[in-house]
Amino acid sequence: MTSYVELVRHRLEERSENLLVNLDELPEAQLRYTMRIFGDCLDEETGGKMLEGYSEHLHEKELREFAKTFVPAYAKYAVAELEEKKKDGERFEPPFLTREEYQEMAVREKWPRIAEHLSEVDPLQLRREVARAAMLFRPYMLSDPGFNEGVVEFSLYYDLLARLTPVPDAKLRETAVELASRIAQAVAAGATSEGEERLREIRGKVAALAGLPADPETLLGSPMEKYPREMPAEFRLRDLARTLASMSLKDLRLTAMVHLDLLTAEEIRRFVSPFFAKYPSFFEMPSKGLRDLILAVAEGVGDRTIAYFVDRYGTGRMAMTKPVDYIVWKLMPMEDRIAMLRNDNERMDAAMMSRHLARVLHSGTELVLSDVGRQIALLTDDGFEADHGEILKRLGGDGGERVKRLYDVVTLSLARAAGERGEDRMETYRAMRKAVADAAGISPREHGGEGRKG
Repeated sequence: MTSYVELVRHRLEERSENLLVNLDELPEAQLRYTMRIFGDCLDEETGGKMLEGYSEHLHEKELREFAKTFVPAYAKYAVAELEEKKKDGERFEPPFLTREEYQEMAVREKWPRIAEHLSEVDPLQLRREVARAAMLFRPYMLSDPGFNEGVVEFSLYYDLLARLTPVPDAKLRETAVELASRIAQAVAAGATSEGEERLREIRGKVAALAGLPADPETLLGSPMEKYPREMPAEFRLRDLARTLASMSLKDLRLTAMVHLDLLTAEEIRRFVSPFFAKYPSFFEMPSKGLRDLILAVAEGVGDRTIAYFVDRYGTGRMAMTKPVDYIVWKLMPMEDRIAMLRNDNERMDAAMMSRHLARVLHSGTELVLSDVGRQIALLTDDGFEADHGEILKRLGGDGGERVKRLYDVVTLSLARAAGERGEDRMETYRAMRKAVADAAGISPREHGGEGRKG
């Protein structure tokens, strides 16, 4: 009769072989998801070694190349762990559970074993189980064996792990005892209001332990967004250089215009003037000059993009200053958000603010304002160029104070709109846009972005 260890070993090895055969067919997000599932089953030391050099921000081809080495190496690790944990028999409680078994076991089955053998659960595994408990949003999840793999789709899980890492072990285990009791109660209550209440208590206890003054469900975010959310600078610049190498002269000029649009007058002097000094005009720059200019700007201003001035209201990713942690931003009181936004505004000059205000006039909805493609298209729109110049001329005197006051009105309006939904949010945007038009003496451009230069 085939033993449990032999059956599981065969399954692990067959899974690895199947993955390698189909690796080139996996969509990029599915590839990252596979890496997350396996990475969540590694111990700390092994994970540090096996995942050295890995990032979700690697180019897709590089992700596949990394996976081709990682997948078989992980299978060997998982088999070795299986054989070590079961060498004295087929036991299914800590410390004899493999990390894959922790990942495969439903919450209602796993937590009584954790509670009974709590001292035998290592700190990393306990942090993972506590973080998962914070994501028990519905009673059915207690019985769903796919729940554990599902949580790794969300950055919130990794945020929770990071926040739980500095928690003292004694405090973590004390909380685990309370969680085990609440989980047992939730299982007994089932899909009832009492069951929902127990789950809220579970989430609340983990949130408090992790320093989150809100229900984690409100912070869930989108599945499979890249984590960490910020691309490391070395990947960003390398990817940009690779992209620029294959661009035509026309596309390089547009990309350079996008990067120039991100700068204050002082930043243009600092990063761009040396390039302008080499050539009679911008339109006479050769491809190499444009590539060098773009990379110099990108290195100088980090990952600033054309849409951050509007995206920042929902994400905390500032246009000019350091980003605010996503979870911190979501929980920040409105007055503190406004203070951070105003601090970000102080790094802008009147010319940059005028460009942003002109974008508002040329964007009939907030959706259009945050659409990167349409905002880039405005750079070749004669009306947009004329309007931001006119705003600066009319409101830019006296050190740009009138522009700054108007920009503050926009800031307050968009900060409020970030907390609104539906018609209320659209009405806030329309009122703000009208205020900009009235102050600038320029009518809103209902079809901004459609006209093009030559």
